[in-house]
Amino acid sequence: MTRDMTTGSPWKLILQFSIPTALGLIFQQLYSMADTVIVGRTLGVDALAAVGSTGSLSFLIIGFMSGVCSGFSIPVSQYFGAKNKQELQRAVATGAWVALILGAIITVVTVAGTEWIMRLMQTPQNIFVDACDYIRVIFLGTLATVLYNLLSSYLRALGDSKTPLVFLVISSVLNIVFDLVFIMMFHMGVAGAAWATVLSQLISGLLCLLFIAKKFPALHVAKENISPRMEHVSNHLSIGVPMGLQFSITAVGCAILQGATNTLGSAAVAAITAADRSKGIFQCLLDAPAITMATVLLAVKQFTSETRINIPI
Repeated sequence: MTRDMTTGSPWKLILQFSIPTALGLIFQQLYSMADTVIVGRTLGVDALAAVGSTGSLSFLIIGFMSGVCSGFSIPVSQYFGAKNKQELQRAVATGAWVALILGAIITVVTVAGTEWIMRLMQTPQNIFVDACDYIRVIFLGTLATVLYNLLSSYLRALGDSKTPLVFLVISSVLNIVFDLVFIMMFHMGVAGAAWATVLSQLISGLLCLLFIAKKFPALHVAKENISPRMEHVSNHLSIGVPMGLQFSITAVGCAILQGATNTLGSAAVAAITAADRSKGIFQCLLDAPAITMATVLLAVKQFTSETRINIPI
C-alpha cells in the first residue's frame, strides 16, 4: 500500500514512518547478534573472536551499500511525490542497474582480497582462517544484501515502511534457525553462521520482490523505461554515494580500532564483539529519523517544485 508523503500531518507521517524503520534497523542488528550468541555458545571464544574481528569490515562494505540503496530511493520518492510516473519508473530501473554493478564490483574486489585485508587488520593467527572463512561468505552475499536494501528502500519511498519490517522479522527468525542448522547439525563452523546470514537476507529480498510484483504496480517498469540514461545515473550516484559514505564512514575508524584490538589477542576481540553488538541496537534509534526525514522532505521538495504550490507544515 502506497502512502502520499506530501499530504496530511507531517508529525503523524514522520512518526508512522520512522517507528517501523527503527524496528527494521534493529532487526538488521539482530542478524549479527544472533551469529554472536550462537557462535559464542556453540563454537567457543576463538570462533566468536573470529566473527567479531570482521565486524568493522562488514560494517564498512554492507553499510556503504545500504546507504547507497537508501540514496537511490530518494529520486523514486521525489518522482512519486511529483506524480511523475515515467520518471519514477526510470529512477527505479536506474537504481537497480547501478546498485547491481556496484555490488558486483565490490563483491569481486573484496572476495579476491579477503586474506590480504585480514592480514592488514592484524588478525590473530589462531583465528585467521575462521575469520577469512566468515567474512568471505559475507562478501559473497553482498548482492543479496543489495537486493533487500534496494527493494525495501523503494517500498519506503512510496510510504510503506511496515512491509520491509515484516519481511525482516521473518528473515531474522530464519537466520537463527539456519544458524542452528548449519552450525549444530551440518557442523559448518563459522562459515555456517555467515551462510545463514546471507541466505536469510536473500529470502527477505526475494519476498520484497514478490510483494512488489503483486502489490506495487507503481514500481513496475515498462520496457521503454528499463534502460538507464546517463543523466539519471549521474543523479543517482550524486545522491547515493554520499549517503553510502555517510552510512559507512565511521567504519573506517572502527577498522583502525579493530586492527589495534586484534593485537591484544582473541579473548579481547571476543569481549569487544559482545559489547559492540549491544551498542548497535541503540544506534538504530538515531538512524531511523534521519532516513525518515530524507524520504519525507525530499518528496515534499519535489512535489512543490513540480506543482509550484506550498505545503503547510
